[in-house]
Amino acid sequence: MTTTDNPAARARRTPLVRAFAALGLSAALIGLQATPGSAAATPKAGVQYVAIAHPVAASPREVVEVFWYDCPHSYQLAQPLRDWAARQNPPVTIRHIPAAWADQPEEMAYAHVYYTLDRLGLEDSLEQDVFHAVRDEHQDLTTLDSLSAWAEGEGVDPVQLAAAWNSPVVLKETQDAPALRERYDVHEMPSVVVGGEYRTSPFMGGDGVSGTVPVVDFLLQHSTAQAKAAADAKAAAQAKAKAAAKAKAKAAAKAKAHAKAHHKAPAKAPAKRHHRATAHR
Repeated sequence: MTTTDNPAARARRTPLVRAFAALGLSAALIGLQATPGSAAATPKAGVQYVAIAHPVAASPREVVEVFWYDCPHSYQLAQPLRDWAARQNPPVTIRHIPAAWADQPEEMAYAHVYYTLDRLGLEDSLEQDVFHAVRDEHQDLTTLDSLSAWAEGEGVDPVQLAAAWNSPVVLKETQDAPALRERYDVHEMPSVVVGGEYRTSPFMGGDGVSGTVPVVDFLLQHSTAQAKAAADAKAAAQAKAKAAAKAKAKAAAKAKAHAKAHHKAPAKAPAKRHHRATAHR
């Protein structure tokens, strides 16, 4: 019997097992990141990243990760991206979007898993555990029963889990997931979109997962610098317009004062004399 079919075996999974799995993943990533020259060159548009066709209104410090729980590259990228985000000052906002296509039931099911855990406020703390269960233990968490059996071993109340799974909010978010992915012009997973404008992924530029975080870092600096330049230009234009308006008002006031000082009142017209008509005799 596999662990997928045995809830008791899933419940016995210990934090030590998860720690060894995470340690192994981190070691693998360190090895990947040690590849000479992997992040040496400045990322180039059209190579390591692209500007998306229709930018999404967002803060320049917003980073959107589009992922799938059953994707090995999503698993490899998730924790390094979180670690990078934790080091940023000022902080960045990380948003997660499950990669889902409407005609792919398994992807839609894992989008449902994501939004259920997010509804309970548990997605951040359980992200690596879900990846471990799906990718390392090959568990299928795509149904409420299977997710509930696994989550109960993680200390999640099955009643609350079922309520979140069946909630109108989660059902709507799951239904909208493909359109949300499409909005960010994402057609491969994982992908990362920075500032609602620039997209990168491990499949661009040839450096794989190890090269993705350095590109994201570059795009964050580029996005914030671009936003600052735009804000400075706007402030300069506003200051110029304000100065021009002030100068115009000052010139108008000066002209008015000048006209008033040199204005002479017109001579008073003599009063009309009224003659009484006399009758001619």
